Formats: sequence, C-alpha cells, structure tokens
Amino acid sequence: MGHAAGADRVINVIKALQRYQPDDSDYPESSSSLSQSITEHTNTETTSTTQLHRKGIEYCTLYAFSTENWARSPEEINTIFKLMERIAIQYRSHESVQSGKIQIDLLGNLEDERIPPSAKRELQRLQSESRDACDKRGEKFGNSANILTICLAINYGARADILQAAQKLAQAIASGELTPNDVAVMGESEISKRLCTAHIPDPDLIIRTSGETRLSNFLLWDAAYAELYFTDLLWPDFDEEALEEALVWYGKRKRRFGGRNE
Repeated sequence: MGHAAGADRVINVIKALQRYQPDDSDYPESSSSLSQSITEHTNTETTSTTQLHRKGIEYCTLYAFSTENWARSPEEINTIFKLMERIAIQYRSHESVQSGKIQIDLLGNLEDERIPPSAKRELQRLQSESRDACDKRGEKFGNSANILTICLAINYGARADILQAAQKLAQAIASGELTPNDVAVMGESEISKRLCTAHIPDPDLIIRTSGETRLSNFLLWDAAYAELYFTDLLWPDFDEEALEEALVWYGKRKRRFGGRNE
C-alpha cells in the first residue's frame, strides 16, 4: 500500500511541476532558456529547483531505488520494481510524454543483473520514446520547447557514482590520455564529467521528506551548494501545496556560493 501510494505521488508531483512550466507563448522561439533543476527522494525522500513560475523548472530527479535498497526483503524489492514497470508502461502513453513535454532520463546502474529484465526493458523504452518525442518538439519550438526532464535514479548511489568516475579518471591517466598535471590544471571537472549526472545541472534545492535529516547517499558530489529543505510529511502525503511551500522557502534563500552579499 505504501509503495503504491508513493508511486501515485510521483505522477502527481510531475503534474504539479508541469504547472511551473511557462506556456509555449511565454517566450519567443529565439529566446534562451535558463537551466533549472529540482531533485526529490521518492521512498523516504528528497527534491531540487531554481527560479520558478515564469522561468520554469526544467529538471527533477526522483530517487526511486538506491544501491542500499537491495538490503530490503526480496518481496519488497519485487513489489518496487513491479510498480516501476507498471508506471513505465502506463506513462509511456501519457499526453505529456507523447507530445515531448516530458523527457525521462534514467540514472544509475541498470546493468545490474538483479534488476528484473521486464522492468529494465519498460523503463528503457519509456526513456527512448520520451527522448524521441522531445527531439521532435525541440525541432518545432527550438529554445522555447519548455521540456521538463524527469530523472529517475534507479540502483543509484552517489558514492558508487563517484567511485566509478574516479576509476575512469585513473584509467585515463594509466592509458596516457591524461597526465596527473592535466588533472591538477583542470581540477574537479575531471570527476564531474565522468559522473552519470554529468549531463544535468547540479541541483539547486533538495527536499527531504519523512522527517529525516540526511541525504542517504543521494547526489553527494552534485549537492555541494544545494539548498536543503526538510519536512515531516511522508512522501505519499507530499502534495502540491507542500511542494509550493518548499519552493516559496527556496525563493527566500540568499545563495552566495562561498562569497558574500554585496
């Protein structure tokens, strides 16, 4: 019951986020879009965003299944992946996906053999079809396409992602592609570009539900300057009003990124 309610909340939150998208008429086709991000935990949970309403929210990451969740019972794991499969099949035919308004992006290690093949297949099909629809919408509307990217973090763990990025960097040095001096000059970007999140912006706001005050191995590298919002609401109860409260709270924050307000 709890997981089913949580899965329904995912769909409802995506609908709510779409209301922060500007209408197609809000921007001329030649205008440039700002990069916004929002990030959310879905089991016991987290969210992220930048400038709202007319400027829109462009990215939302949902923490669907962590690398640590394999410690749960086989029955619960099976239930979670069956729900993911069901939602993937149903959502593929949703108007927002078919029209290219929402792009689904999968984060994490989906090559893990423990992931049920049918769930993996349907999730990847949803990702592929949503990308195709978004490409067509982008060709039609250009920078004013107003696409909301929903990232599903499945079998994801920030430490594992940082480790695999470090391993790739070490291999690049060992092969002669890079030298240690190259890395010293280019800095942390050499790690960032090798993360599975390299193609999306760092989160601006992370919302953690359920009264927990920890990140639970979620976007640890990426969240260095994210604003952290905590609520006692359980994820299935995190409705549009709760989302609005979080966004209003974020809007009052003064972001200095290590500097000082002038």
